[in-house]
Amino acid sequence: MKWKQMLIPALAATVFLGGCSMKIPMGEEKITPIGEETTTEGVTQAIQARDSYYQMVIPFKPAAARGLAQRQVSSSLELEEVELGLMRHSTGAFDPDSYAYQEGQLLTSEDVSRLLGRKDKSTEGLVPLNPAYANGKAEVAEEQFVEANKKSPLYLASLVEQNYMTKKESGYQLGGVSFALILNQEYVFQAPNFGPTYTEKLDEKKVIAEGERMANELVAQLRKREDFKDLEINVALYMKAPQGSPTPGNYIKSAFVGTANEVTAKDWKNIDETYYYFPSVEATTEVRDDAQKFSLFSDRIADVFPDFSGMIGKGFYQNGDLSRIEIDIPIQFYSRAELVGFTQHVVGLLENRWEYNRNVPVRINVTSLGGEQEVTIVFEEGMDSPKVYF
Repeated sequence: MKWKQMLIPALAATVFLGGCSMKIPMGEEKITPIGEETTTEGVTQAIQARDSYYQMVIPFKPAAARGLAQRQVSSSLELEEVELGLMRHSTGAFDPDSYAYQEGQLLTSEDVSRLLGRKDKSTEGLVPLNPAYANGKAEVAEEQFVEANKKSPLYLASLVEQNYMTKKESGYQLGGVSFALILNQEYVFQAPNFGPTYTEKLDEKKVIAEGERMANELVAQLRKREDFKDLEINVALYMKAPQGSPTPGNYIKSAFVGTANEVTAKDWKNIDETYYYFPSVEATTEVRDDAQKFSLFSDRIADVFPDFSGMIGKGFYQNGDLSRIEIDIPIQFYSRAELVGFTQHVVGLLENRWEYNRNVPVRINVTSLGGEQEVTIVFEEGMDSPKVYF
């Protein structure tokens, strides 16, 4: 698909794509000596990441624990929400006007893997955050494995680090770090020797309490390391969606620790965010008015195009209000003229018969039945009319 109206820098796009629009302050460059070599260091143009944005330090440095979260988070949709959501919830701690973004460089894959393990008797280096088995040991015999895992689930699924950089005369210097603790809403594990897979639904209050405990232990441990000694730290708790969910999970709490050595109860702030999938029983029950508006929009398309067989949507809610909505429309087109006519009809509905609040951004992806992107339609607050990308 050719995007005729938008250009996104290729490097930044690999990090921030997913319904993003752009703000265009000019990037800057700085020559920084490193030993006998010189490196051109600067920042990209700022990329709008939904309702928050940061410039990104270049040259790009991949995360030290790169790939680990992808292996432990089941879907790209979930991982996108983890990363962009953490960026969104870092703006209160690290002002985008003063800080630039860089992928986490301090914790290696080995560090993160160690933290995600079960507690053991070791006191050297990083200590695992997940609880040990009920018998106090890090491992159990094969015949006890299933029962022991049911009694002592793993609460922490993964950990993501983001670095926030400040500009100095010599270049960009690490000024703060944010962590997302990705928590299990359900614990899925497999019995030894390719045995059956078990799914244990976890008590939400217990998961949150364990998340707060692990966040406090993480901060306390990191303060013992020289590279974290004086850094400002921000932590957030993310609840993973159940396996097979069409929508991602959501952030539930965050705490700005600053340079303190622990996370206190008063540091925590509740986050009210959730996703609803349209159409679904859950959406019809819990956000009925919005579900009806979605159905009405779908019906108005079907009235004109007989090959239209329905659409799916994902609504993001903050503090109980719809914050944005994304709609996917798969349909078979037999000519370019039909595609243009369909697009014109959808744009007309957005302009004249759109039932949602006009301040709520909407993105509509029209695809062929084979999944190829045909058209993207974007309608956001402040736009006189929708923008169309063929």
